[in-house]
Amino acid sequence: MDHATLRRCRSLCPIPFAIMVVALIAAPSPAGEPRPRTFLVGDVRIDVVTTAVDPPATTAADGGPAVALVSVHDDEDTAVEAAREVLRDRGGTLVELRHTGGREIVFQLAGTEHRIDPNRIFTPAGRRATLETLSTWSQPADDVVAAFADELLSTLAIDEVDVVVAIHNNTPDRYTAASYAPGGPLAADAARVRLRPGGDADDFFFVTGTGLFEGLTGRGHSVIVQNEATVQDDGSLSVWCGRMGIPYVNVEAEHGHRAEQAVMLRDLLDVIAEVRPRRAARVASRPPPGCDLVDLQAVEASFVIDNRYATADNVTGRRLYPANVVFLERSAAERLARVQAELRERGLGLKVFDGYRPLAVQQALWKVKPDPRYVADPARGSRHNRGSAVDVTLVDAAGRELPMPSDFDEFGERSHLDYADGPGDALANRETLQKAMRAEGFLPLATEWWHFDAPGWRAFPVMDANPYAGPLFPESSTGAATP
Repeated sequence: MDHATLRRCRSLCPIPFAIMVVALIAAPSPAGEPRPRTFLVGDVRIDVVTTAVDPPATTAADGGPAVALVSVHDDEDTAVEAAREVLRDRGGTLVELRHTGGREIVFQLAGTEHRIDPNRIFTPAGRRATLETLSTWSQPADDVVAAFADELLSTLAIDEVDVVVAIHNNTPDRYTAASYAPGGPLAADAARVRLRPGGDADDFFFVTGTGLFEGLTGRGHSVIVQNEATVQDDGSLSVWCGRMGIPYVNVEAEHGHRAEQAVMLRDLLDVIAEVRPRRAARVASRPPPGCDLVDLQAVEASFVIDNRYATADNVTGRRLYPANVVFLERSAAERLARVQAELRERGLGLKVFDGYRPLAVQQALWKVKPDPRYVADPARGSRHNRGSAVDVTLVDAAGRELPMPSDFDEFGERSHLDYADGPGDALANRETLQKAMRAEGFLPLATEWWHFDAPGWRAFPVMDANPYAGPLFPESSTGAATP
């Protein structure tokens, strides 16, 4: 199952330092004043600062697209100053990362220094590449960065946003619009390129979607459209937004070109108001590039699979899946296999009840248990729907289930992690399971001892894909998602 927040769980089950991301939420600030949230990534403090300005009464929101401005590099002051100038006139929201005043984030874990580009952390491939290129990769470091990426996107209110606007500055003649022209080093990332005749190639837009391209070129700007089929997966916001179907704009200008960047931002907001881009359907009908749903037993054959939703022995009283198989997104499956390997050294193992869950199944569960403490509202989606959550318990060497404080999917006090009145062996088994899962980066849920989320879950969309060989709801002649 799932829940909207893990904060209470974190206070009950402290996460090991290697994957700690602590959010300290400041008191509300007056309109237009920065509101910081502070995160500890390894040993470094990162302030994620949100500045929100109400639009003038004459241009108040009219139900148009929801736009989020974000600055992820702490050395691009020109972009931030230009954005603040435009916010004062137009209203809107800007989210900034503040840390050391540099482009990269540098942090220590267990005595090892790690470096990342914070615009290269939104996909698994991007996180690994930025760590390997700038320093060294390790699983604990990857976990830190993945968890921070999840929190950053949540701070952006990404589930409500229609357009993401990233503001950047560049060094003269190093990264320009011409980089995407035929023969340029980034030509494969571009579907269309328009270079402004006589314009400064350092000042340009990089967008997803032809509507924004046409609108901005019509105003005389240099613009590049991302090629979703061939763009390199560098973990950037543009790649992530492309996969999620969220319109994206990179407003790129040379350091010091504040006036030029302010003009670009104003033109962009006018184009957004005219074109009215909207994010695509929030539910993917198939896994996007970079998301591979795999059969758990194909990754590790020793898992005991007891998919309760493939039987009628579940809260809905009917079969939801056609076979006793559990799927997970590959990186989560490989993470779970590492837990299994560690437990097997102690004569223990994992029984898996559920993993990836199509949205139609989420809707069936919500219909009979519409309680967000235990079942995520399908209107927002679950980590299960992203292939990044798993429900498990402990078994002995013979595959026999060990006692726990409650049964699986027993929704109530006994399923909570702070329940302390159960038999001693059940409480000890629950603690063994929690420690083993947290040691590999899984995040627990306060209300369900069996549920764990993999860090980096926001890299994947809510999906209604069916990876099974047969139809969902196998006893239903219509396949309707009603229990």
